[in-house]
Amino acid sequence: MENINASESERFGKRAAEKIAGAAEATGQKLDAAVDYVEIAKQIAKQTMNQVREQGWKGMKGKIFEYTRKEPFNALVIAAGAGVFFGWLATRPRE
Repeated sequence: MENINASESERFGKRAAEKIAGAAEATGQKLDAAVDYVEIAKQIAKQTMNQVREQGWKGMKGKIFEYTRKEPFNALVIAAGAGVFFGWLATRPRE
């Protein structure tokens, strides 16, 4: 009877280890994807800042107007979000 329990325990342990290894692998893949996403976002932000430096305010203003004409709804949503964010910053309690 002890051998049966020991072999069942061993099989259970192996299955648990396989499940844990699978979960760890999936977590690692998701973490890698998140790191890649952050790196891409960082590069896009860096490119945008370089464009702002090169083109100055007038160049960016022209691009903003162009985007607003092409995508009026998206521009409205972005403007509303920015307004809410800056309004929150302005009215939050100071520590």
